[in-house]
Amino acid sequence: MTDRHVVTRSAVAHGLTGLGVRPGATVIVHTSLSSFGYVVGGAHGVLLGLRDAVGPRGTLVMPAFTPQLCHPRTWRAPDLARAAADPDTAAQMPPFDPRRTPVARTMGVLPELLRTQPGTLRSGHPHVSFAAQGPLAERIVRDHPAPWRLSAHGPLGRLWDLDATVLLLGAPWGKCTALHLAEYATAYPGRRAGLWAVPEPDGHGRTRWLEVPELLVWEGDFDALGAAYEAAGAPLAGARVGGALCRAVPLRALVRFACRWLADHRDLRRGVPPPGWREVVDAGSPLPAGRLGAALSDPAAQEVST
Repeated sequence: MTDRHVVTRSAVAHGLTGLGVRPGATVIVHTSLSSFGYVVGGAHGVLLGLRDAVGPRGTLVMPAFTPQLCHPRTWRAPDLARAAADPDTAAQMPPFDPRRTPVARTMGVLPELLRTQPGTLRSGHPHVSFAAQGPLAERIVRDHPAPWRLSAHGPLGRLWDLDATVLLLGAPWGKCTALHLAEYATAYPGRRAGLWAVPEPDGHGRTRWLEVPELLVWEGDFDALGAAYEAAGAPLAGARVGGALCRAVPLRALVRFACRWLADHRDLRRGVPPPGWREVVDAGSPLPAGRLGAALSDPAAQEVST
């Protein structure tokens, strides 16, 4: 039996320092806790190591997504089809509360832990919120419009403005949320947009759904994109902490590279929109485009029936 790696809080902090993370840094973090080995204190040990590395002047950001709050028409399981078609099912979807709604389990343990920490703030998008802790947290999460949710109009745009660093701590490139910025900025073949339903309280204890213009994003080639970034010798620091391969990447350099890579390598013209989308159209021109652009310029979203 091979001994497992034992990782302490100080080992995490030391590893991050070796990656170039300095006190005062702003970082967006993606983690795979299991990849480290045996972490002393579990997720809390990793979070404390992160805080030690960036110091009191640093700001931690993590995706705090809640796909469990998507409209029932996105459900894929055949045995749920009847319930999904019932308007009452959609009307009883729990409303999103930045302070109380838990992060989806699929996001991992650490984002939910960060969400519950004193002083953590969270953006207001009901599906793709971000949790942030530190002096710049309020600036990062303050504005998160419902349309174009992962574009530069929201927290990812503020991270670009702040010249943030992406940390992949045992997590693959496919989990790198910042790469979505390049999808909005690059008119690759097969880029499409449509209308997406977001929930809000109706004031009477039930949920109503509003349709907003949105880009159909896709993470399916992010691992290949990341491998190309590494092969190109672009700015990147890498090290192992326990069993976890950890990377630190300047967000701006990564997104600029991704824009060029997507233009040259991505073609989604044969893709099929997943469930939940309506009025899907080509989005080859710079966003916002066509009638979707008109919808974006109008802050009033279009209410739809459930």
